[in-house]
Amino acid sequence: MSRFSQRMNRMSVAVNAVLRPVFAALLAISQFTSRRGAIFTPNDVVLILGVLITVAGVWLWAAAARHLTRAVAAATLATTGPYRTIRHPIYASMYLICIGMGLVFFAWLWFAVLLAFAPLWWLEARREEEAIAAEYSEAYTAHQSQTAMFVPGIW
Repeated sequence: MSRFSQRMNRMSVAVNAVLRPVFAALLAISQFTSRRGAIFTPNDVVLILGVLITVAGVWLWAAAARHLTRAVAAATLATTGPYRTIRHPIYASMYLICIGMGLVFFAWLWFAVLLAFAPLWWLEARREEEAIAAEYSEAYTAHQSQTAMFVPGIW
């Protein structure tokens, strides 16, 4: 491995180690610095929509985790369950959960954090794809051509 590759690997590990805690911290800060009269949104429609989106995100996360665990145990590429239609259902579920919770608590800064971090999560997903492609080569290339990255049929 070249010096450049080693440096990029170390930088990727460092970004990965910092990305999640900083994301969580900024979401927490945005939640508690928003000015509003109540903890939850007073709009019942927005509250119900937020709960439903959060539940959908949790369901997607659980399904993706179950199928990924099975694939790892079998030493195969995850292509079943949510992985049939999207390559990164865990990232997609994280965003669904965050959007749902943002609606439930209705903190504007929450959504600003989600938007600001979207490119960073995309870069993280691309880095993961490079590692998966290195291990599964043609199988992963075929899977990439048949599935969306995060949103089925769109992206």
